[in-house]
Amino acid sequence: MGHRKHNAPRRGSLAFSPRARHQVLIPRVRNWTERGAERPMLAGFPAFKAGMVQAITIDDRERTPNYGRPMFNPATILATPPITVCAFRAYGEKEGRKFVICDVFAEGLEEVLRDKIGCLKNTDADAKIDLLSKEISKVTEFVAMVAIMPNEAGLSNNIPQVQEIGIAGGDAKAKLDYLRSVLGKQLKSSDLFKLGAYVDAIAITKGKGFEGPVTRFGVKRKQHKSRKSVRAVGVISPWHPATVMYTVARAGQMGFHQRIMKNNRILAMGNSQQNPITPSGGYLHFGEVKGDYVILRGSIPGPAKRLVDLRLPIYPRKQKVVPARLVELNLGGVPLQVPQVAQTSQTK
Repeated sequence: MGHRKHNAPRRGSLAFSPRARHQVLIPRVRNWTERGAERPMLAGFPAFKAGMVQAITIDDRERTPNYGRPMFNPATILATPPITVCAFRAYGEKEGRKFVICDVFAEGLEEVLRDKIGCLKNTDADAKIDLLSKEISKVTEFVAMVAIMPNEAGLSNNIPQVQEIGIAGGDAKAKLDYLRSVLGKQLKSSDLFKLGAYVDAIAITKGKGFEGPVTRFGVKRKQHKSRKSVRAVGVISPWHPATVMYTVARAGQMGFHQRIMKNNRILAMGNSQQNPITPSGGYLHFGEVKGDYVILRGSIPGPAKRLVDLRLPIYPRKQKVVPARLVELNLGGVPLQVPQVAQTSQTK
């Protein structure tokens, strides 16, 4: 671009490169943190995004100008039906690479779960656990294979969603004892998270399809009649090196990427039978929330009905875990019922 007289800033962040479509709807969590876990527990919990509401809370952050005053917050409703611990796996490490030591499957699982995870009917779980306890020194990591049923959250899908979730807290022996106690059982979100705690939300964003560089990276449109094209970059590469660098803004896939929202505070938790949270007519593109739910402050990646992994924060806050003082919930100006758990925590 010989006519340019000034330098131009870079358009678009390279931190998210490559901006390709994610392969599946279930996010891939690469790091299960153990920070903040005092006892062995699951390092995450899957949920389904229902919709967003408006939450008014009392600001409890000390040394801030708005301390003690009402504060407007966008909030996200997540349906958290109970999960089933179908199996767990022990990993070892050799020459910097992980390898599977042993898989332990639960006994007495439903047929739909056995078919999904490829488990046989007769599995000697106790013998494998005893073998693992003898070779506990070789184990470097434990993960649990959990399954969540979308139809228990109010969705029409009856196919279980299966994924691995890391185990946080304690040493290897304590983790093995914990997995032995929860193998084949159902766990709720209230067993893992506390009111006022912070979690990381990992999900797949909305898909936008094929977009040009102006929409995808935010480059400026060219001047009128300066080139044949207006919504294209001026130069894609120099003569040498005679190649197009990966830093050049190009057209391609936009959206449907895995993203993480860190340190989202849990405002309230409840059950739809005791504390209904569904507005009249249901949430848009989701419907009625059935079973347990969690209300997080802020927005979460992805559209309604999408699976979201709630993980223990990889960068936890230093302040104490205090329940949020939730005053009001409304959707489009229509007030919703505030969960009783949040009301009791407000009065304390």
